[in-house]
Amino acid sequence: MLNRILIIVFLQAAFGYLVLPEIMADDIDAQGIYTKRCVICHGEDGSGQTDLGSGLGASDFSDKGVQDGITDEQIVEQIANGSDKMFPFKDKLSEEEIHALVPIVRAFAK
Repeated sequence: MLNRILIIVFLQAAFGYLVLPEIMADDIDAQGIYTKRCVICHGEDGSGQTDLGSGLGASDFSDKGVQDGITDEQIVEQIANGSDKMFPFKDKLSEEEIHALVPIVRAFAK
């Protein structure tokens, strides 16, 4: 009985974390968020070749090697928690908004 309860709880958590944000992301203006929050470093073309982006070493989203070297989950993690070069956005964007940015980042791939 306890095993069944644990399985159900795990499945609900997985659904809530992995599937639900993707469903809700459909109603979010991800391009608008990218323009407002990301363009300053990553640029309109995703190359990272802006004054600020160049100085910080922003990732070039149009580079196939960058795209191949990162999973969607890592993109979400990077946006949410930032790094030594990037501000975290978990306090500025909802989980759904963060997930909605993944296809925007992926769309820069050549």
